[in-house]
Amino acid sequence: MHKEVQESFLQRIIDKKSKCHPWQGDKLDPGASTGKLKELRSRLDELFDHLLSELDPYQRVLKSISFDGSKVRCAGSEATLKNEGKVIVVGAGKASHQMAQAVHEIFGERATGLINVHKDLGSLPPLGNIRFQPAGHPNPDEGSVKGAREIIQLLEGAGSQDIVFSLISGGGSAMMELPVPGVTLGEYITANEFLNRAGCEIEDWNAVRKHLSQVKGGQLAKRAEGAAKVFNLMVSDVKGDRLDVIASGPFVTDPATFEDAYRVLTNIQQKADALGTDIPPKVIDYIKNSRGVRESETLKESLPNVVNLIVASNSTAIELAAEELASMGIHVPERQRIHDLAGDIEDATIDIYARLAEAIKVNPQKPAAVIAGGEATVDVTRYPGFKDGMSYGGRMQMMAALMLYLIESLPVVGLFAATDCRDGKPPGGMPESAGALVDGTTSKESRAREVDVEYYINACNTYEMHEKLSTQIHKDRFVTNVMDLAIVVYLPLA
Repeated sequence: MHKEVQESFLQRIIDKKSKCHPWQGDKLDPGASTGKLKELRSRLDELFDHLLSELDPYQRVLKSISFDGSKVRCAGSEATLKNEGKVIVVGAGKASHQMAQAVHEIFGERATGLINVHKDLGSLPPLGNIRFQPAGHPNPDEGSVKGAREIIQLLEGAGSQDIVFSLISGGGSAMMELPVPGVTLGEYITANEFLNRAGCEIEDWNAVRKHLSQVKGGQLAKRAEGAAKVFNLMVSDVKGDRLDVIASGPFVTDPATFEDAYRVLTNIQQKADALGTDIPPKVIDYIKNSRGVRESETLKESLPNVVNLIVASNSTAIELAAEELASMGIHVPERQRIHDLAGDIEDATIDIYARLAEAIKVNPQKPAAVIAGGEATVDVTRYPGFKDGMSYGGRMQMMAALMLYLIESLPVVGLFAATDCRDGKPPGGMPESAGALVDGTTSKESRAREVDVEYYINACNTYEMHEKLSTQIHKDRFVTNVMDLAIVVYLPLA
């Protein structure tokens, strides 16, 4: 059986590779010097460190705001901050406390407000007059609700001379939540988990949960209508950088209606038996009875005092990586920058290899690279060795392992990493992995160390594999999530 599993997995890779452009670049001869590949591995590791520094939420916000003591400028807009005016700071997300540090540095004690932060951070001390509320993730908790209530009060109290800074990042959708009247937090969570398990598209999922919330879908923008200006600064962890999807868009217009939400609920109710649970009746009743009630709807038209700005995203990471490679003499044209890495992990890996092979055919004697960003998916049902609780490693560790079959004996180095340096769950007691760094000699090294790469892929246990091969990337810092990043570089031998 083990042999059949291995052949099945390998056959998929072989079939997909056969459809790519034939490799016309250099190949590594047995016994060839690998010094340049080792040097390139080191350079790419340094490049990733540079990206982490440049993507730091504190730095991104600091560079986005200017204040001369009177005028506040941000995102191509400006507002006058008079002596009696307040700087109100609100927000939620995994990186929002770092974003708040920048606002505090710029405005000092004038900046006052509340940020909902990840409960794992514990009780952060106040940053001047900015306080932090621990909140739940991936599901909201009472801390999420408590913080949301206070944030609403702060926004509703904003006057015509006050400026609001909203600091939003990944995880903010759960960390800041206040269900609509009549729906409990438990019922909201049950409905949210049902939508997730039912496989709803993000548009349908958001249509429901925004209409069960008093903060999502631009409803915080409504609360801040009295402020002179609202600067909504976001770190994007979503594909396409859709403003209405980032933390469910608390300051952004929502295209969906209660009618849309009711349609989604009606369509997915048929999955209740299969999922072993049901949508709470109060959730269905609230959505059904709110259809056509205009004052209960989410925000439909942009408010003139709100300015939205994405300060960091996956596209930012791709562009920064391209700049760093250019400084190394490696030009990466737009065709070789994949901004929508998605779908099955095997197909995504093949796409990266195919674009590299295509780039090399123009001039095999020039270095070439492909940069890919996004989030592919691993369907564990395709790997019969997967065992829940015994399979470790994330998407990028899996992609690096798959790439070994495509670049074996080629002068190619690949870095595959999660930008938050947390690629999947590690085994108990082991450090977080950011991803993996491999090259055309890694397959040969795996055989020398008797590491069965095929077995580890089929077991979806690539964490252990990369640990044994010393290809794991460990970083001490946690920045924020702007999805995954892959950088694959061809270095001609001459």
